[in-house]
Amino acid sequence: MLLPWLILIPFIGGFLCWQTERFGVKVPRWIALITMGLTLALGLQLWLQGGYSLTQSAGIPQWQSEFVLPWIPRFGISIHLAIDGLSLLMVVLTGLLGVLAVLCSWNEIEKYQGFFHLNLMWILGGVIGVFLAIDMFLFFFFWEMMLVPMYFLIALWGHKASDGKNAYHGGDQVLHLYPGEWSGDVDCHPGAGVCAL
Repeated sequence: MLLPWLILIPFIGGFLCWQTERFGVKVPRWIALITMGLTLALGLQLWLQGGYSLTQSAGIPQWQSEFVLPWIPRFGISIHLAIDGLSLLMVVLTGLLGVLAVLCSWNEIEKYQGFFHLNLMWILGGVIGVFLAIDMFLFFFFWEMMLVPMYFLIALWGHKASDGKNAYHGGDQVLHLYPGEWSGDVDCHPGAGVCAL
């Protein structure tokens, strides 16, 4: 039952950051730091429980923890999350980088701190979702969901030397990521036997 919380905590924390911006500039920062610290702590707790392996035995995935909830059963789509040694390592590293990102932005972000941390937390929650998703539809859902906050981070807080073209660069980045997603979508479906090509 911890797997959904690894994804939900950054989303809830990001929403709280956005809503508490009116109470002061430091409130969203502290909420973001606590949120990512909690996510990192949950990942480390799973790590310390042990039994995780970075290798598969006989080519069979060794899921140490699994969560399945039917989502759209008519199409065989479910919220299927699982974790093994490699995905756990990636989740812990995402939590660590999330804490470092919040600390590095502590005095750098001067406007819209709550909205900044909302976008940062939602990107990190989406990344963790990508690492835990077993269902292909859920994987692409998290992948696509990361693009919207990524656009806002680049457009509103992009590099100062970009001569005011941050929105252009944000859109450009998102447009470069879509063809990769489409090719991944086309490549995966024939392997599943559901492509009509």
